[in-house]
Amino acid sequence: MTSVYIGDVIEAQFVQRVNRFLCTVVLNDKVTEVHLHDPGRLTELLLPESKVLLREENVPHRKTKYDLVGIYTGDTLVSCDSRVPNRLVKKALHEKAIPELPDYKRIIPEYTYGHSRLDFCLDEKILMEVKGVTLVRNGLALFPDAPTERGRKHVRSLMSAVNHGFTSYILFMVQRPDAHQFSPNADTDPEFADTLKKAAKKGVNLLVYTSEFVGNYLYLREKLSFIEL
Repeated sequence: MTSVYIGDVIEAQFVQRVNRFLCTVVLNDKVTEVHLHDPGRLTELLLPESKVLLREENVPHRKTKYDLVGIYTGDTLVSCDSRVPNRLVKKALHEKAIPELPDYKRIIPEYTYGHSRLDFCLDEKILMEVKGVTLVRNGLALFPDAPTERGRKHVRSLMSAVNHGFTSYILFMVQRPDAHQFSPNADTDPEFADTLKKAAKKGVNLLVYTSEFVGNYLYLREKLSFIEL
């Protein structure tokens, strides 16, 4: 089963989000600053006294000693490092673990198309952008959880690529296992939702997979369906 290693983790208790990338937690009865590598709002996850998982980072001259890599919402553990979905998809591409994709031999990461840098290009004819999803309401995964001009730009670039002979994919990686369907979050970013609908009609392929944080690994789980766009 496709997975990526997150690292050794320790439990702490969430206190507050200080700014976009800095939070405080209680660790060993002491309030400690930790780094959060996720620019999303996460307002439904980052609640006072929530149990979180930290990974120690032994990096010289770094301001914080720990990364916040997981958050519990009830009994569900949510991966909250925005770098991990890309790593998991890259591993899945190497293992040919995404059966919806056509056959390919070469994987090119960080591919520049027009004014966008997209996550992957396969054989210089298949483009893919990966989006991490942390927001789930009543089994429905939603993206984005904050307005995203960058996300809209990527979708428009993939539409343009289809017009120029590329095959384009957007893969939404849900960083938790409790979702059953996916929908663009029109309440939060109606322009993104509208752009995604247009992209689907133009031939951009949309994929959604769940993942599960177990032990020290994030595992690729199941494919989800879209609510009709």
